[in-house]
Amino acid sequence: MSSLSEEYVETDVGKVQVFRGGDGAPLVYMHSAAGEAVNPTAEKLADWFSVVSPVFPGFGESEGVDKVDDMEDATFHHLDLFDRLGLDAVPIVGLSFGGWMAAELATRYPGRVSRLVLVNPVGLYIEGQPVKEIFGRTPAELAEDMFADQSHPMAQMMHMLSEFRGDVGQQIEVPMELVLPIWKSMSATAKLGWDPYLHNPKLRRRLHRITAPTLVIHGAQDTLAPKAIAEAYTAEIPDARLVDVEGGAHLLALEKPDEVTDLIREFVSS
Repeated sequence: MSSLSEEYVETDVGKVQVFRGGDGAPLVYMHSAAGEAVNPTAEKLADWFSVVSPVFPGFGESEGVDKVDDMEDATFHHLDLFDRLGLDAVPIVGLSFGGWMAAELATRYPGRVSRLVLVNPVGLYIEGQPVKEIFGRTPAELAEDMFADQSHPMAQMMHMLSEFRGDVGQQIEVPMELVLPIWKSMSATAKLGWDPYLHNPKLRRRLHRITAPTLVIHGAQDTLAPKAIAEAYTAEIPDARLVDVEGGAHLLALEKPDEVTDLIREFVSS
């Protein structure tokens, strides 16, 4: 499994953190609202592709969230970043929030996306089956939706953070480098996904514009984003294909990296 190295790129909104690694054809990974630009799936993909995993403004060390007001701004930011990195028509993999951003880019500028992989994407509203609330909930509550296996290290840290509750007398070791980015990412996510909540009312009727072969991957135990959303993406994007992954919830790229990597590698390379 290849490691990803960190670099910084100057863009129109400011300095952006980018993680890169691997050889071969380029592949872009767009992270979720958890901000996991470096994760087991991205690192495993770097054994096969030259992975570029940008950190969206407001997440990690990336600047410029104050200059991004909506998904149109987000799309132009990605186009600017792609231009600066010399990326033209590339495969894009997006998890959850990143899947939404990837779909927005692919509808507006289909020629910039050669293959599209949406993993538990949000971005659509399905009547009676909305994305479950993420704002104002405890980390432990979120962990129940994010991971099928609550023994996953990140799920355990989220439970520990809920138990801590700011009591400095409690002897609970919480690695802040793991949990603080979650809190920071909530603010950045709210900038684009507060109202309307984690969707663009216009996106569904634009999905037919996507020309890239598309794979939609759904975690069978995802209780945050209903499967109906993944099914709607599959139905509206021409010739898209839907695959379920058992034993994984919303943060599928963290929980089931082997299965997700194999699906992406086979699809992108075919």
